[in-house]
Amino acid sequence: MTEYKYISIVINKFDLPFEIKLATPDASVIDQRVVDNTVAKISEKIREYDDEFSLENSNSLLNKFQGGEETPLMISKPFREVYEQTITAEQMTQHYFSSYFNGKYDPIGLLNGWMIDEIFNRYLISLLSEDGIDGVSLRCGEDVRLASRPNIDFRWRVAIKDPKKLDILLATYYLQNGAVSTSNEMRSLRNEKSNIEQVTIISNNALDANIWSSAGISAGTAKFPMFIEKYHLTGMIVDKLSGMENFRDGYSNKAAMQK
Repeated sequence: MTEYKYISIVINKFDLPFEIKLATPDASVIDQRVVDNTVAKISEKIREYDDEFSLENSNSLLNKFQGGEETPLMISKPFREVYEQTITAEQMTQHYFSSYFNGKYDPIGLLNGWMIDEIFNRYLISLLSEDGIDGVSLRCGEDVRLASRPNIDFRWRVAIKDPKKLDILLATYYLQNGAVSTSNEMRSLRNEKSNIEQVTIISNNALDANIWSSAGISAGTAKFPMFIEKYHLTGMIVDKLSGMENFRDGYSNKAAMQK
């Protein structure tokens, strides 16, 4: 069985840090120049996103948009794309996913997943063709995107922890490719009374995983099963009363998810 080591690179250029991980059976054969060049490009791209979307950056396009300016939608393709994605997400989730807080547009939840997918597809996937790199991952907050070199038996390990006791492990997923998002914070204007404490979604991309984990918290115990079935979702719910509930491709034990 191949023993893997993990190279971790953290980029602090946004409100939340981005962590790149490379899985390698032999770090000595990796072309460090390729890795360094890739990290430099990712770092520059994240800096660009900071100029557009950071709430901590007073000159960002998001802050200007919140202040009433419409120009960000006209001058920035990424800003416009994220805005359109938030509208689609709200409609698809019947507004259990929301991007407005305190009367202001704030796409930060969906944004993490969107940025991860953009960076991952543009810069990280190609590293799997490099000698010595069998797996790549990119994490921001509770969202992570993963991939493995084709035709090898390597899987990323993703641990899901108890929302109340972070030292307790609830579940472990072993994935070759895909994305995982976990939400335990209510971020929507539309909420149902519920005992759901945490929702984890596994998807092909970080954007969808992010949207549905957030929507699941808001839709609650009675309403979320409808979305699980309709959109063939996979993941796990932590409910205060009924405990853990797993679902796969839209199927779950709905009896355990009643109020």
